[in-house]
Amino acid sequence: MRVAIDYTPAIAQRGGVGRYTRSLVHALAARLGGADELVLWHASDADPAGANDWATPRVRFRRLPVPERLATIAWQRLRIPARLEWMIGPVEVVHGPDFVVPPTRAPAVVTIHDLSYLVTPEHAHPNLRRYLLRAVPRALDRAAAVIAVSQTTAADLTRHYGIAAERITVIPNGVDPLFRPPSPELVQQVLARLEVRAPYFIIVGTVEPRKNHQTVLRAFEEVHRAHPDVSLVIVGRPGWLAEPIVAAIKAAARRLPIRWLSQVDDSLLPALYSGSLALVYPSWYEGFGLPIVEAMASGAPVVTSDHGALAEVAGDAALLAPAGDAGALAALMCRLIEEPDLRADRVRRGQRHAAHFTWDAAAEAHLAVYRWVSAGS
Repeated sequence: MRVAIDYTPAIAQRGGVGRYTRSLVHALAARLGGADELVLWHASDADPAGANDWATPRVRFRRLPVPERLATIAWQRLRIPARLEWMIGPVEVVHGPDFVVPPTRAPAVVTIHDLSYLVTPEHAHPNLRRYLLRAVPRALDRAAAVIAVSQTTAADLTRHYGIAAERITVIPNGVDPLFRPPSPELVQQVLARLEVRAPYFIIVGTVEPRKNHQTVLRAFEEVHRAHPDVSLVIVGRPGWLAEPIVAAIKAAARRLPIRWLSQVDDSLLPALYSGSLALVYPSWYEGFGLPIVEAMASGAPVVTSDHGALAEVAGDAALLAPAGDAGALAALMCRLIEEPDLRADRVRRGQRHAAHFTWDAAAEAHLAVYRWVSAGS
């Protein structure tokens, strides 16, 4: 079975879909058998650094003759029927891990991570929303199978697009083995290197409206009044519509102990998670919420929103608060400071819960979908 996967997001995006694609491909590569082969195609302006270190006769990279923007315009906006096979050769399955699939004669699989552009349009970039409103329905029509990363996303697909349940396979994201409790010595080294003051809460994710940094800032102001020794660490690059959020972070940091780390290598995240009082993740909407299980696997408690995929992924291991309720969020943060037994309990629950999310299991489930659509073609 020759499976073609769009590897462009793995190169172009550090987190989110990029991390999903990288982690999935590495897990798939370890499970290829028989005549299985992965063809990782990417745009001409996306350089898969280090690809030669792990490319094998069963894992091949194929560079398209056009840059990402031109390919997107041609395939998704102008709808030019230039089949993928014309550029990479014949394949038996095509997987689009980032909401869309190109024209192909092979059966297609598409991964839908969330429908935030429909569920919370007020938090979406207008240009991206317009693009997804056109491109996603075409991808769903073209796909022989749809992968959703949570039951919440699957339900949203049925509700908003009428996709029959039998066409959707729910495959949760995994946790990279990198995320595990580090030694106390390593935690201290990382905190010193990044100039982080303990004790602290942490929020991780792109700085954009949907992540709800504004509520975290209001909640932390309340926490600081009761516990002035506690600080807040914000990890994440500015994303779309970030200007007012960045301004609010900078204004708050002038009067509160807030450390904003816009760029942090993934290898340092387990120590940042482990050294924190808790990950605070009150997003308005997520299709999954990978930082939740990564923080749990690293030994940190989690406080997140009480709805949708966030509550689904967190299970009974996290503390839950309404997304926009700064007072409720602050109260839970204070409890984790004041009740060591509660924090220890959530750490234990979180580590047990996170163990259920593995890329090994995700890869096996993806291979089963590939085989199913290939057999039906």
